Amino acid sequence: MTEPVRHLEYRQRFDRAAGLLLAVGASLAAVGIAAVAERWLGLADLSLVFMLAVLLVASRTRTGPALATAVLCFLAYNFFFIAPRYTFYIDARHGIVTVSLFLAAALLAGGLASRLAMQVDALERARRHAEAREALVRRLSSAEDDATVLRIATDVFRDVLDADLWLRADVATARDGVDEQGWWFLPLGAGEERLGTLGLKFPGYLDRVEDGPRRLARALADDVAGALRRLRLQHALDDARLAHERERLRAALLSSVSHDLRSPLAAILGAAGALESYGERLPADERGALLETVRQEGERLDRYIQNLLDMTRIDHGALSPVREWIGVDELVGAAAARLRRYRPDALFASDLGAAPALIRVHPALFEQALLNLLDNAAKFSPPGRPVRVRAGRDAAGATWLDVIDAGPGIPAAERAHVFDPFHTAERGDRGRDGVGLGLAIARGIVEAHGGRLEALDGDDGVGARLRIVLPADAPPEAEDDA
Repeated sequence: MTEPVRHLEYRQRFDRAAGLLLAVGASLAAVGIAAVAERWLGLADLSLVFMLAVLLVASRTRTGPALATAVLCFLAYNFFFIAPRYTFYIDARHGIVTVSLFLAAALLAGGLASRLAMQVDALERARRHAEAREALVRRLSSAEDDATVLRIATDVFRDVLDADLWLRADVATARDGVDEQGWWFLPLGAGEERLGTLGLKFPGYLDRVEDGPRRLARALADDVAGALRRLRLQHALDDARLAHERERLRAALLSSVSHDLRSPLAAILGAAGALESYGERLPADERGALLETVRQEGERLDRYIQNLLDMTRIDHGALSPVREWIGVDELVGAAAARLRRYRPDALFASDLGAAPALIRVHPALFEQALLNLLDNAAKFSPPGRPVRVRAGRDAAGATWLDVIDAGPGIPAAERAHVFDPFHTAERGDRGRDGVGLGLAIARGIVEAHGGRLEALDGDDGVGARLRIVLPADAPPEAEDDA
């Protein structure tokens, strides 16, 4: 993470003071080393000692301390080691040339070394800024709404720039500027694009902060604008996809209604017309058959309409079940009894265990989900083969409920889509009759209870197994104890 601006300011102050102290200390040390080298080592040309001091300071500080060291070393070299000593007067032409060349070389070497040190410092700062932007972009990439962008941006700007942040999406300022309260406002976006406004409140020493933090703030603001732009595009794509999906479902619904709802209506109208025209002349058994046709097709039409209403509630998120405890055996028995009224030939076999589990569900809704699964299984079970229902609990305490048929099964490639509305494959509640909503409604009801519905292989790889899994819940006895 990039060093905060307050720390940078403190470090800048310390570096300026330390640079001046280093210049004075290096000059004094050069005088001492030169004196020792002249007295004990017999060195005559001591300019390199002072040149080394200048290079040392220049490599560790900026231009100012380096130039100060060059001047101090020049004066010390002239005062202590150029005849006449202990004076700044130079009595020989070669002495003037020597100290002049030394001064020029010291200034040049100090400037070059200082420039190199500044370039290294600039590279280090650029690295820190790049790391800050990378961290911000990485965190913003997972943001899913404006509130998350605001939270992430607030954390990063406070850590990196030691600044308070104010961010509003879809609110744009006219220009970049600082108000009388010290807030620096940046428009998010470029040109005519205005995604929002970002305000920064720096500490009171903002006027002493160099341009680097300001450039970093603008770069981070651009990254925030990029995240907001991505969210706008994502939301626009989601809206377009949702609109397309709704249009597709609407078209499928109209197509289904035109055929699947017309068939029972035609049968009802035909039977009613026959009874009206020939009722008294028909034998009792034929009149009974026509009345049974009216009843069965009326119930079939009622199921279609109920499925359409349930699917509408699920699509609009209006399905919020009020739960109560009920036995699995009671739900299965009620759903099977309802199914037998319009599928009297359907056979069922249940294995619910010695003590059927209690589950906490909305009884009517969950019974409808079971009815849809049993109806789908009965459609594909061969004559004389029962639909099997099994229940149990797994190691984690979740309740599972299987509806198993002996039909053709569900290909693995279609298992992810068999619960989609208006599924039109050969396998599924659309395969032989129906509008293709039964399994979709069952999944919606199960998911509204926090569970899941999945398609698996049947017994010994024959047929299909539709499994409901409900999360573990405390039974009534445990709740009473609590």
